Amino acid sequence: MTAGQIADVFAGSENAPCPVTDRLVKGGFRQISGGYIEYARSVGIGTDHRKAEPHQWWHLMKSYCGRTDSDKVFSRRIVCGELILYMAEVLGCVEEKELEALADRILADGTPINGTVTPYSFSGKRRKWNREIQKLCFEPVRETVEKLCSRAQQ
Repeated sequence: MTAGQIADVFAGSENAPCPVTDRLVKGGFRQISGGYIEYARSVGIGTDHRKAEPHQWWHLMKSYCGRTDSDKVFSRRIVCGELILYMAEVLGCVEEKELEALADRILADGTPINGTVTPYSFSGKRRKWNREIQKLCFEPVRETVEKLCSRAQQ
């Protein structure tokens, strides 16, 4: 699966609902700095996790695909859990109840900040949960993107 294939598949998905991903991000499970967060700030895009900003479509299409050679392979080296979960949710290639159960486990593992229920801190835990998201979602996403691109070429 390449960045170009991803761009083709997700091009019209800007307004696709992603309630599980939004709940996870609003709960505080997201990159805190660097990567797409730093890029969003540099171009004036909001970075408020309470509003699920930046939206994962923007993360995928503008930050990743828009700044990556279209022939570059999107491999397991991409470890951003919220992005991979978003892709699976929008494609519908992983059962929603499985995504919800994983999001529940992730949020239950967060440490409340300042004694509040949300947001949570996932300091030191993102790597663990990114691997779990990748284990559940990466192959179904790859297979679905490649299948959709194969059909479009026929």
